[in-house]
Amino acid sequence: MTPCFVPNYRAVGKLGKALTVLETSRICARETLMKSLMPALGCIVLVAVANPGAAYAQERYPSRPVQVIVPATAGGPVDTAIRIIEPGLSAALGEPVILQNRPGASGTVGMQSVATAEPNGYTIGQGVNSIFTITRISGTNVPFSLDSFTLLGNYATDVSILAIHPDAPWKTLDELIAYVRDNPGKLTYSSAGVGTVSSLSMQAIRHRFKMDMMAVPFQGGAQLTVAILGRHVDIGMVPYSTGAAMFREGKLRPLATTAQNRLASLPDVPTLAEKGITANGLNLIMGLYAPHGLPDEVQRKLTAAVQKAAKDPAVVDKLEGIGLFPQYEDPAAARRRLETEYRDIIDLSKQLQP
Repeated sequence: MTPCFVPNYRAVGKLGKALTVLETSRICARETLMKSLMPALGCIVLVAVANPGAAYAQERYPSRPVQVIVPATAGGPVDTAIRIIEPGLSAALGEPVILQNRPGASGTVGMQSVATAEPNGYTIGQGVNSIFTITRISGTNVPFSLDSFTLLGNYATDVSILAIHPDAPWKTLDELIAYVRDNPGKLTYSSAGVGTVSSLSMQAIRHRFKMDMMAVPFQGGAQLTVAILGRHVDIGMVPYSTGAAMFREGKLRPLATTAQNRLASLPDVPTLAEKGITANGLNLIMGLYAPHGLPDEVQRKLTAAVQKAAKDPAVVDKLEGIGLFPQYEDPAAARRRLETEYRDIIDLSKQLQP
């Protein structure tokens, strides 16, 4: 064994000898302790390198702002909804939540950046069900799957309304169907964009009732609503959150809704289910997603924050105020919904094939 370093005290009588012996013993004990701890310290370093998630779990979370990727343009229902719930998330997490809009390819651009982010809880995404259902089967390249994410919970629903101009001659869906059958190819229709729940709902209506109409493309519910008001298109599948004020004020006439039950605000408007279109997945469900592989403690904190914010009465009131329907679902329920809707959308798409 290598001898311990011994300080060179000048021995002055018995006191000098006593100090020399005491200091030598202290230094030897410290060096022996450090040598015994070296293997254990090496193991700790190896564990941190092999399992970075464990390292994240050891630090306080969150200790800095959390970024939320919004895979949509500013001003639409997806963007508006997350801006309503964001203050509640910030309060629950104790750190600022920063929103970053990253639209493109029906939402896949933004969600891909979430799927490939470091799974440390500092990058999460505002997702919608259609990205994992309709977009996957519409021909769009989706470079991820549901297993690429950790679901944190759903918090709001947006339904679609089959709408026309209030001066149009048809008062009900049945009257519209009868007119289209007698005048094939004469009317125009549109939706909120390819790969959306609005688009699929419109296709289901055309197929179910054998309605021959000419398509006019638009991108987004706002453009579609303006087009109906301006008589540039005859019929459209309008997101309720976009047209809620127009329906209340009588500026748009609703003929049918994708909601599971009749809306309290539109009690005389039938659901598509009442007309024989019963597929799940025709409503837009909004929730929060994180990259797969989150540390357990980080996942628990994020999930709890989503639940707390979603059930905040102030958040609920604001969501309802813009025409959205607050609907919290925990991660397990959200996953079951997506799996069921995906199967139903596949079945519906097969029915729509010529």
